[in-house]
Amino acid sequence: MNVIEINGNDVKLSEFLVDNKHSYFHTFAFKKFIEEAFGVEYSFICAIGSKVNAILPIVKIKSKIFGDKIISSGYIEYGGFSGNCEYYEDIICYLRDNYSKDFSYMEIRDFDLNNSNVLSGLLVKEDLYKRFVLELSDFENLDGVWKNIQKSKRKAIKKSQKFLQVRELEINDIDEFYDLYFDNMKRFGSPAYSKKYFESFFENIVSRGLGKIYGAYYYGKLVSSLLGFYYEGRVHIIISVSDEKHKEFRANDIVHWEFIKWAVEEGFDYFDFGRVREGSGQFEYKKKWGAKLLDLPSYFDLWKLDRAPINDPNDKSYQLKIKAWKKVPSFVSKKVGMKLRREIGI
Repeated sequence: MNVIEINGNDVKLSEFLVDNKHSYFHTFAFKKFIEEAFGVEYSFICAIGSKVNAILPIVKIKSKIFGDKIISSGYIEYGGFSGNCEYYEDIICYLRDNYSKDFSYMEIRDFDLNNSNVLSGLLVKEDLYKRFVLELSDFENLDGVWKNIQKSKRKAIKKSQKFLQVRELEINDIDEFYDLYFDNMKRFGSPAYSKKYFESFFENIVSRGLGKIYGAYYYGKLVSSLLGFYYEGRVHIIISVSDEKHKEFRANDIVHWEFIKWAVEEGFDYFDFGRVREGSGQFEYKKKWGAKLLDLPSYFDLWKLDRAPINDPNDKSYQLKIKAWKKVPSFVSKKVGMKLRREIGI
């Protein structure tokens, strides 16, 4: 059994993806999306014999500010293995042998809870986040999904339907979308992706039928958007933004509902609201959609650290960084935001 690193299109890896359960971040399309958006190398570590038996997508990140690390998968909430779990240890040992001298640690954001027992025995497990997943296959029809949503949320959606129009965004809408997105990130005190990220999303994800962005409009003005991936029966939303000046119309609710409605109509099994911290405002928001709360552990191989690097949003220093970023002039944050994102790895 050999372990190799694949950086380009590969016939055996393509055959593996046909034969094995996997997610969108295991695909060549996602690899190209990330590489073009961030200017990094997105690699697949493969345990291979006569065929590929298991894979782990990774990004290698070097940063003087945030440290040197390997993440599966970089720049997305999830990551992890696909394939036969008997070969996971071979891949972990390969990474340890080849990269532990130059990197401080490896993090695997494994979304597949079936891997928990295997990975817990090989790596340090940290329960940093949860996630809410709406199991659409549990309901007979769209009406069943609707009735499962909290009553106050249904009322908000009905209100928004009176004032707003919703449609899928196209690449020609990217300037208006980006202005809304950037304003939200500035308000949150978080570095923003560059416009190139969303251009790459349209070119490599939307064009291949792997994702979309919904937008809600108030008299022709974009007031809310929701971006998500979809693949192999699962929708995963990752970016939600809205205009504070029009929050009374609950635009955020209607774009979520339209995405859920589309997922039901297209026969998807799961609508994944993405990762969340317990006790946060986002936790309470996602809870109201009637989704199930699931674990979302991270697994660490600590090569030069004594403990896993954990950012606590309640920590005073963390809050000071948020306040400081809010004060950075927009023209500066647009220039350095993507660099920070690239070095953070999310």
